[in-house]
Amino acid sequence: MSEELKQIKKIYGEEMMHLCRDLFPTILEEPGKLLEILVNNFAPTKSLAKDLYDSNYNNEFKEFIFSMIKDDEQEVIETNKTPFELMDEAGYVLYECKSEEDIQSFRKYYKDNEVLCTIKNGGRLKRCHVFFAVKKNVDEIRRESFLNPEREDEYGTSVISIQFSRGGRNSLSIKNRYNHTVFNPDATFNNNLENIIPGLTESFEKYYGFNIDLRNIKSNINNYFLSKMKYVLASDGKYYRFNLETNGIYYCENNIIIKDGKVIKDYTNNKERYLLIENAVVDLQEKTIFDPFANKKKRNSFIDSINDVGEIKKIDVTKNNENRLITIKYKDDKEIKIEINGNNSVVSYENNYVTTIGDEFLFNNNSLLRLSLNNVIKTGKYFLYNNYVLHTIEMDKLEETESHFLEKNRDLTEISFPSLKIIGEYFIPHNSNIRNFKLPKAEIIKSNFLAEVSSIMEIILPEVIEIYDNFLPNLTTVAVINMPKVKSIGNNFLRNVMRFILRKLSLPNVIKIGSDFMKSVGKIDEVYMPNAKKVGERFLQKCRSFAKIYAPNLKNINTSNDIGFVLPIRKK
Repeated sequence: MSEELKQIKKIYGEEMMHLCRDLFPTILEEPGKLLEILVNNFAPTKSLAKDLYDSNYNNEFKEFIFSMIKDDEQEVIETNKTPFELMDEAGYVLYECKSEEDIQSFRKYYKDNEVLCTIKNGGRLKRCHVFFAVKKNVDEIRRESFLNPEREDEYGTSVISIQFSRGGRNSLSIKNRYNHTVFNPDATFNNNLENIIPGLTESFEKYYGFNIDLRNIKSNINNYFLSKMKYVLASDGKYYRFNLETNGIYYCENNIIIKDGKVIKDYTNNKERYLLIENAVVDLQEKTIFDPFANKKKRNSFIDSINDVGEIKKIDVTKNNENRLITIKYKDDKEIKIEINGNNSVVSYENNYVTTIGDEFLFNNNSLLRLSLNNVIKTGKYFLYNNYVLHTIEMDKLEETESHFLEKNRDLTEISFPSLKIIGEYFIPHNSNIRNFKLPKAEIIKSNFLAEVSSIMEIILPEVIEIYDNFLPNLTTVAVINMPKVKSIGNNFLRNVMRFILRKLSLPNVIKIGSDFMKSVGKIDEVYMPNAKKVGERFLQKCRSFAKIYAPNLKNINTSNDIGFVLPIRKK
């Protein structure tokens, strides 16, 4: 084995050494060349080869390495036009934000759950130059037209924020309109202004004096595969493997943090003392857990869930196969356990003492397999948002959720919350694999309950009293409905459930029903609503087949069906 391959093995691991020997025999003919390219472009990591194999990006990586040989100097397209003129040619109107009010004026272009952190958290102008670019036809581009969002699709790029960090090197970030709905939205167009329109890089440098890191600009190749593998390009020109990105801050291997493109190594040189878990720093010496970027406006709910248990007495870290188990012991003998993988992401969390969880708990963690929070009564917004692999969750005392609970948790097939009473809007949306749910004490269900769930055979909610709009809006089949106590139902209740065959739909206590109630559903023999006093428009409209309705308190029903107009039946 050559000395160069030995060095590659030492820095990037044995798998990477074998991969380099297979892919780059010609480059290895020039001693030291391949090692130089790797060291100049990638921070030390033992994960790169595995990530390439797992993602099937070997060919893209090969092109990337060869491009370093072909294009040592990046071609810059010269122009005398201003960024505003060039963006106009590209179909955008460009705005420069000089105040917080300027930034906030763009909130109107974002859906509630997709608002940029730049807008939501504020204060971005202190560390960045902020621009927004809006497509001239933005009003014609509808979010609902893109059911399967892609980062560079027409909606995602119809409103973009172009941001340059302040300081000597102006690192660039182009932020997407989706914001966290798609992968790495802070690297839209690969953070390459030339992918918007040629000459834009030179124009920003001339017009504003920005010193843009030209290593971001590799227009001859598509390096998007690196961001999909969770590698971020820092201002030192190197890619770092990150475990988590939140609010534009990247938490990487080897206790490295990247903020505004700058590499922060405050915790790297003392790994015996510090351990990075998600976006939390564990100080094993001082027995503390903290967020280095915490502020009064933005809490870290994961850290709070640990610190709220009590005063920490001891933190033990033990090896558990390829993972590490962190056992946190408190002075009153309580104990919680956190298991992390080789990338410092939480895979298992057991904390049966904390009672309340704040907003964005383990936001964007996509490694968690098991969760036990059996004393939690209430959760905040975006609880476990964007987790793909969770398959065990225990929260037996949970009584209330806020919005976007367990959104995109695609591996869950059955949910059971025996104490849950108040369900916030967008409860477990974007999970088409849910087949069954058990919510025996649910009383209030807010809008968009189980959105995108398509196949549930039984809807059994014995205690529910009030249901908001868009209840199970994408359901295609159901055979049993049991909601004996419901009094109020919002708009679009079980609309378009074509595979719905029921002998009797019994809602004995319902008083008020919104519009489009069970519009275009399958067959119902009898609808029993003895206390109903008001129904909205298109009630049971286009129902393929039903025989009779018992609703003595309704003077008339505004409906039209293929089988004819149906009047209320006055007696049972």
